[in-house]
Amino acid sequence: MPSRLSQQEALSFLLTHLVVERQISFEMNQMTPFKLLSLATEAEETANGTDGAIPHEVIEQLAAQLETGQNS
Repeated sequence: MPSRLSQQEALSFLLTHLVVERQISFEMNQMTPFKLLSLATEAEETANGTDGAIPHEVIEQLAAQLETGQNS
């Protein structure tokens, strides 16, 4: 069965959602790329491994976690 969402698509949507839709700025430090890739991988696994999961909703939920972490 083909995957519904790739890691690259998840990362692209995640960045677009954060920067364009939510207008969130964040500092690109040494850990930021790893956090973003980790979230993209989690989104890919969740969207492809859960029946009925809607990819953009999965990514938006994960983006909210990143937002919360950025505010701490």
